[in-house]
Amino acid sequence: MYEIREYRDGDLEAVVDAWNEALPLEALTAEQFVRRVLLDPNRERESLQLAVDPAGRVVGLALCLVLRRPLEKIGLMEHRGFITAFGVRPEAREAGAREMLLDAAERFFQARNRREVTLSPYPPNYFVPGIDKERYADTLAFLLGRGYEEFVEAIAMDAPIGQFEIAGEVLDREAALAGEGVVVEPVTPDRLTAFLDFMREDMPGDWVEDARQLLAKVAAGEAPRASVFLARDGERPIGYCKFEGEHFGPFGVAEGYQGRGVGSVLLARTLLQMRIEGHHAAYVLWTGERAARGVYRRLGFTVSRRFALLRKTLGAGEES
Repeated sequence: MYEIREYRDGDLEAVVDAWNEALPLEALTAEQFVRRVLLDPNRERESLQLAVDPAGRVVGLALCLVLRRPLEKIGLMEHRGFITAFGVRPEAREAGAREMLLDAAERFFQARNRREVTLSPYPPNYFVPGIDKERYADTLAFLLGRGYEEFVEAIAMDAPIGQFEIAGEVLDREAALAGEGVVVEPVTPDRLTAFLDFMREDMPGDWVEDARQLLAKVAAGEAPRASVFLARDGERPIGYCKFEGEHFGPFGVAEGYQGRGVGSVLLARTLLQMRIEGHHAAYVLWTGERAARGVYRRLGFTVSRRFALLRKTLGAGEES
């Protein structure tokens, strides 16, 4: 029988070891765990639930979060909770640890009056969009058997960019757009106000937060100056694309300008800048089938992983 308890000071190395065995494709260092888990502003003392065997070894974990700070255009999402990491060491999966962890996670959300649980599109900070359909097929089957349903499929894609060059037809489109007054260039400090207004009006709220955080790093000298590209029609921002390390995107174009090649120019300029900064690969962590077949494949991206985004409605007073 396993004990289920919350994370405590002193657990760091044991939890990272369990995490990396249970979730090998999401393996992280102790430093990354501190930054992305322990210092998450939405983490509570009870957020990280652990399964511990009779010998005291951590065999599994469930990272449970609710928004404690409102996000722009999103608020607190007071009906929803997020499981952003869920994994058990292989030898403990058939011995009840998964069931006990999931029960504890659902009690965590019920105690906070959350009626919907999702794995794991958590707006401020997620590791992967959901459950890897191939690598973690047994976990997916377990969760489906516990009443969770897939509501979106997310596709991850990767591309080698060590020899990336902008294709001639994209350069021609860029020149044609410039003749119409549409320019693609890095965001500069003197365009920040207009850029952020555009993001608030035209892009999802979590993208606004993400762009602001990256631009703060740029201002502090912690990220390249050309980390965020802006498309503008005269003085009016109409699209953007960004990268952080090898992580490419997200990107978006205002509705009235879609289908004119603005997105292709933004993508190409961003990939070229990534190559100039010394990156030899680029990855997109979350896109859909339509964009995967169209935009990304044309730029040399191939599908690397497929994720199931899951959700479950917890009934009032339901016992896990």
